[in-house]
Amino acid sequence: MNIKPFNFSYPDYSGIFDLEDFFGQIKNNYPELKKQGIFWEGKKKSIFIYRIKTKSRDYHGIIAAVSINDYLNGLIKKHENTLVAQEENISKLMNERDGIIKPVLLAYPQKKSIKDLIIRSFLGKKPKFTVHFPKEQQIHELYKISNEKAIKDFQNEFSTQVPSAYIADGHHRIASITKMLQENPEYKESKLNSMMCALFDFNELTICAYHRFIEMGDDFNFETYSSKIKKIAEFKKLKTLRFPKQKGELVFHYGNSNYALKWKNTIAHPTKNKTKVIFDIDIFNTQVLTGIFGINDIRTDTRIQNLDGAKSLKQIIKLTEEKPNALFVLFYPVKSRDFIKVADKHQVLPPKSTWFEPRIRNGLIVQDFKHKEK
Repeated sequence: MNIKPFNFSYPDYSGIFDLEDFFGQIKNNYPELKKQGIFWEGKKKSIFIYRIKTKSRDYHGIIAAVSINDYLNGLIKKHENTLVAQEENISKLMNERDGIIKPVLLAYPQKKSIKDLIIRSFLGKKPKFTVHFPKEQQIHELYKISNEKAIKDFQNEFSTQVPSAYIADGHHRIASITKMLQENPEYKESKLNSMMCALFDFNELTICAYHRFIEMGDDFNFETYSSKIKKIAEFKKLKTLRFPKQKGELVFHYGNSNYALKWKNTIAHPTKNKTKVIFDIDIFNTQVLTGIFGINDIRTDTRIQNLDGAKSLKQIIKLTEEKPNALFVLFYPVKSRDFIKVADKHQVLPPKSTWFEPRIRNGLIVQDFKHKEK
């Protein structure tokens, strides 16, 4: 991997009264905020150590620019198909902003030498920026590295230790940048030969499940459909709602009842693809949503809603109380080894099957296309 320091801008934190609101709205307001002078330009191209403290654990990675050629040459591997309309919309926004306000999240296999270098770069040092998000109980710290030797150390480690990386979040952003380059080849020379990325090793990320709930309507009879589901899975009634304990197990909630479901072998095996990886969400989509409930367009059917895996069981239980006519389905998280297998084989994961933590915030650092060199 070829990483580089980049020209960056950052908000004037002293002038921001409500950080939660500011960063929540920045994707809509960035061009105007930039005109108002709220964003300042960094003095020197840099990379950053990115430390995120949450109530459950701390995460450590770096923010750096990654060569566009690494993506074009297949060194940055994807696991998701993109939508042309969304690519075009993001390209339009990037042109309006003249910058990238959120890094693409890349994951790579853990390397001790890189982890040690990251720790040495922030331990006992004061962060350049510290941003508190009380609602989420998170603290985001950014440690600036602009020393040429220190940057070179990171570049050497990534070029020798990380031959490729995997897109965890940001497929449409990275595809949009490629689209911009194809339409405006002059950008590659002037301002867009690399893109801002947040690089975390897989041990510094948490892969959560993406759960579902399906609005079934007042006339839905769960008992009628459960008899059909029992033909493809073993059903066990639970006293209380819980998360699945292993791959191959799903947990259903409807009305006041909870069930653990385990696929029968005859159902699981035919869904294998050439990666030899079975995904519970694939089986659920084909066998239950389409095969039993008759929902054919899973991507666009408005009855289907996604629940990110960062939600606690308490939050999900509250939601079940608010939606008594919805069928809730909880999944076990995708393993990183399965994620890697699929990307390495140039295959795609089922839509909305992974949720990565931590979530990267918009606007903490911006890759500025029109930065004035000092």
